[in-house]
Amino acid sequence: MLKKIAIYILIATFASSFVACNEDSDDPTTTSSNVMVTSFAINPNDTILNNLDSVYFSIDLVNAKIFNADSLPYGTDVSNLGVHISTLGSSVAEIIVPRPGKSDTTINYLKSPNSTIDFSNGPVTLHLVALDGVAQRDYSISVNVHKVKPDSLFWNKLSLNTLPSIYNNPTVQKTVRYKNQAVCISGIHPQYTLAKIDNPSNFMWDMQEISFPFTPNVNSLSATEDALYMLDNENNLYTSFDGVNWTACNEKWHHIYGGYGSSLLGVKLIDGNYYHVTYPASTIALADSECPISGTSSIVSFENEWSNNTQAFVIGGRRSDGKVIGDMWGYDGSNWAKISQAGVYPREEMTFFSYYTFETDSTNWEITELPTLIAFGGFDQEGYAGKKVYISIDMGLNWKLADDLMQLPDYIPAMGNAQALVFSRTLVSRGGNSDWIDYPSKQLPSWWEFYNPVYSRVAQPTTKWECPYIYLFGGYDNNGSLYNSIWRGVINRLSFKPVV
Repeated sequence: MLKKIAIYILIATFASSFVACNEDSDDPTTTSSNVMVTSFAINPNDTILNNLDSVYFSIDLVNAKIFNADSLPYGTDVSNLGVHISTLGSSVAEIIVPRPGKSDTTINYLKSPNSTIDFSNGPVTLHLVALDGVAQRDYSISVNVHKVKPDSLFWNKLSLNTLPSIYNNPTVQKTVRYKNQAVCISGIHPQYTLAKIDNPSNFMWDMQEISFPFTPNVNSLSATEDALYMLDNENNLYTSFDGVNWTACNEKWHHIYGGYGSSLLGVKLIDGNYYHVTYPASTIALADSECPISGTSSIVSFENEWSNNTQAFVIGGRRSDGKVIGDMWGYDGSNWAKISQAGVYPREEMTFFSYYTFETDSTNWEITELPTLIAFGGFDQEGYAGKKVYISIDMGLNWKLADDLMQLPDYIPAMGNAQALVFSRTLVSRGGNSDWIDYPSKQLPSWWEFYNPVYSRVAQPTTKWECPYIYLFGGYDNNGSLYNSIWRGVINRLSFKPVV
């Protein structure tokens, strides 16, 4: 919300030069320039909000409306605001303030420009009379305040559905992103369902029954750029290009970390020692004794400015000595290394994904993008499932327990080995999808900022926009029972219709 010169000032200037030959027009923007508002701002008052005078207000001359398209933060007190209003000259400038249950208050702005105004009861009216005493116009002025914390809601719109399966009540499932689709394998041995979808929002899964030539360890399902992989119950590695036809890789692995480009990363046990390995390009290196060799989260991969190579991360897991840890480890294409200095509470099979948060500088209202890693759930050393949420905004170097308001709501149970995938959905309006069961949201702390990347004002209506949703698949309880559910979450601001 940087200070800008409203385009309507230019419109007003143009209209004032146009009025000479259009004095008889009924168009309010050309009747007289003296009833045109050329600027509007709130006076600074740091006891209410830093840099209030930098809040951008749009002036819609066609509809005689003045408003801040980017609403003020939730809870901002707008009952006692000073304002600065500029016109090209008026004989009367009155502000009419509504008071529910009482008579409206009228303020003579020309005589008392330092009066404070109560905007808490809705729009106030600015009544202008031109210098000629003939032309008049009323403007509606709104100081908008968010009714919820738009940049501070994690599960604003939670929705619930069941896992895609031909069979009722599957006992195992794993969902991965493969070739820009969500691919889910679930079932009760020996009956399994392969489900694929381009976007889980419409819940129109392509499902088919599949039969494995082996007993699958479904929880080991992983994907690279060009293949799916899975271990059997004896740790033999198999691969598939379509999820239906599986072939043996003639490899026996102890654990699969996940995909890294077209390579699969994992662990082999050879003569009592654990080794980091890749497939199909076979590399091998002795694993550090501190590095987890099982029970890690799914891999999160992305590029950053500090490395020429894609970075792959896992968090939590179990070391070769049996100890469950809360550290994050990374792979850069050649080597594994411990990344975190301050990790999370020791857990294995955590849910782990990347997202973007945004931090607003309240001095000049500039917004900074912050890559953010999020981890939650998993099982502790004793095998108990958790649901605490942890975040890192420095590439996993330091982790902290998120504010209580960011924690998962009560109706999402503690779980381990659930997968979180992010897919964008095109929205045409706010509201639920009839395929989903909606639940109330839970607020996050004020520092948790998310960005709405639209800055233009009043130019044209927005009819649709992209909103990234988080889909949480499955998960297991303390007894190893599968939750037959998909939860859908969204950052509240991202589900708002963007300002235009």
